[in-house]
Amino acid sequence: MKDFSKTQQRVLDVLSDGLPHKFNELLACLPDEMSGIDALRMLLSRVRPKLRARGEDIICQHLNHSHQYRHVRLLRSASE
Repeated sequence: MKDFSKTQQRVLDVLSDGLPHKFNELLACLPDEMSGIDALRMLLSRVRPKLRARGEDIICQHLNHSHQYRHVRLLRSASE
């Protein structure tokens, strides 16, 4: 996945198992200088268009009283 920065790749590596992950798990992937809720939200907003072009996405679900994120394959890609 050459299109992604090292930090973006770390987040995607965590999400690569397809299981739901809590926001704090993803937050732990950020380097200290980027740490923070806004930084992670910005990172996700930049990764999603790249993934959608490949027929993938990151979805947010409300499970067990918390927001959790999953890397999923879309049924149709954005280019179709």
